[in-house]
Amino acid sequence: MTRPQRGFTLIELVVAMALLGTMMLLLYSGLSFSVRSWDAGDVNGRRTADRRIGENFLRREISELFPMRWKEPNVVKFAFEGEKDHLRFVSSRPAGIAQGGLSLVSLEVLDEGGGSRKRNLVMRRAMPDEEQKSFAPLDKAEATVMIAGVQGVTFEYFGSENDFTPPQWSDTWKPANRVPEAIRLRIVGDDGPLPEMAVRISLGEEAGCLENAFQRNCRPRRQ
Repeated sequence: MTRPQRGFTLIELVVAMALLGTMMLLLYSGLSFSVRSWDAGDVNGRRTADRRIGENFLRREISELFPMRWKEPNVVKFAFEGEKDHLRFVSSRPAGIAQGGLSLVSLEVLDEGGGSRKRNLVMRRAMPDEEQKSFAPLDKAEATVMIAGVQGVTFEYFGSENDFTPPQWSDTWKPANRVPEAIRLRIVGDDGPLPEMAVRISLGEEAGCLENAFQRNCRPRRQ
């Protein structure tokens, strides 16, 4: 006598489908979490790499600060403007690949624009002329993002006002006839403070002077 074959009941099928759906949901959630983690890690890695490139460029640019004097006949005034929230100076690096000589440089935090609330640390570069008396060419120069996603930056300057006072740090640089010995940057990114950056100025104040047998003429050297 043959035993009749027994199939699945409707309840068993429903339970099996529910278990299968739960397993698929758990598998999808795991894969989705892995993909999001991978994307987040990739974004953080690229952001860290971009920041390091920007920091290295800033460090090299500031270290090559050139002590150029403005073309004021009666006043010795260096082409340097150091404030708490922005920095303007002259770099010994040219403004472009096809250009020689020195370049005017500015660093500050600006809004990205276009309806975005994002702010970036940007650099502007322009080429000075032979009779340059101000940083005016920088106002029309194109801004290049050095470090993206910055809430703010604080510049500090190390040096002394004269030969008789000890050097110290200050958030503004007031002596017009001197340049600082070092510059420190404190950058706060969207995700928190970045490592402090302190850069020592490579060239001394005498680098911008040419001497002859009768007098010392201070002017920018051209390549």
